[in-house]
Amino acid sequence: MGEDVENPNSINTLVDDLLEEIFVRLPLKSILISKTVSKRWRSILESKKFVDLRMSLQKSRKIIAVHNCDCREKPRLLHGSQLKGDEEIVYIHCDATRPLMTCDGLVCIPEQYGINVLNPWTRQLGRFSYGTAQWSSSFSLGFGRDKVTGSYKVVKMEEIRVRHRDPVVECSVLDVETGVWWMLSPSPYKIAAGSRSVCVNGSIYWLNNVGDGYKILPLDLHKEEFHNVTMVPVEHTTQETQISNLENHLAITITYTNPQWKLEIWRMDKEEERRWSKSYSISLAGKGVPWDILRRLFTPVAVSKQGNLVFHDNHKRLFKYYPETDKIRFLSSDTCVISPFLENLAPLALTSDIAFPRPRMTSESRSRCRLFFKPNQNGRI
Repeated sequence: MGEDVENPNSINTLVDDLLEEIFVRLPLKSILISKTVSKRWRSILESKKFVDLRMSLQKSRKIIAVHNCDCREKPRLLHGSQLKGDEEIVYIHCDATRPLMTCDGLVCIPEQYGINVLNPWTRQLGRFSYGTAQWSSSFSLGFGRDKVTGSYKVVKMEEIRVRHRDPVVECSVLDVETGVWWMLSPSPYKIAAGSRSVCVNGSIYWLNNVGDGYKILPLDLHKEEFHNVTMVPVEHTTQETQISNLENHLAITITYTNPQWKLEIWRMDKEEERRWSKSYSISLAGKGVPWDILRRLFTPVAVSKQGNLVFHDNHKRLFKYYPETDKIRFLSSDTCVISPFLENLAPLALTSDIAFPRPRMTSESRSRCRLFFKPNQNGRI
């Protein structure tokens, strides 16, 4: 019997580029099934080129928020979604005691004894050590993607105190794919512990008070080098100023209370880091935005195709601003927003270097969070 000849009409004879054009139009469930068909298909569907192409063609816009719980269950995406006004919200169940970080739809969740990295779309979850014993209040973390290789990295800056010496700031990087930490050269200046960070176009940015004013410190994740950028041209940058990623631009949000209760959002040019432009100047007075709070921190989330801005404050309140009518709509009073919810098919390594903790035991439950287990007729789980 002669050798088997591949059917010339088979889909396997198609070149990779044509297969990509077919796959990119499939729904998510079909793509995940297609990964199991062959090594070739999996290689195509997990390639940086295909992942980037799929993200660029997204049509629906959602927002991801957190259901904060310390039950020690593994972080996961909850089923279903909720409408807050006209915005669709999906929720992650996790311990949000420490600041969460996101990049391209992936969520980095620091916990006491390790770092979780979750891809909500593929349900993949990796867990990694800090390289030290456990979480420290001296940490300042960052999470982002190397725009050249497509790999995701966690950056840790830690202040090390040595007896009879000035404190030293050590900087290290974790490659999420390999689970390996390595050291970087120290940053040009100290970053305050717990400082918020954001990733934009392959760099992680921190906003920090360095004594003579506020500065932005960027770290290029591919070159793994710090560099300088010009600070936004405003005179009143304070602790209430927030840094964020708004539509793939580095954004600075400033709240003014005197002489006018207003919000300004500045965005940095993608090509020229010395150039800033004011994107929004929003008067907050008389528009349903509470002002009688000691510390007001506002962060933009997303901009709709119509140019309407979704933003939230540090008290779980969600708003939407309509520039054409200069109106603000109050969407929710109890939504802990993380970021826009982007479909990301980037694979995560399934091997983790530390185990997950046992679920927390309670007097009412033998094991786990009531969110996942329904009580029986006797009221027990």
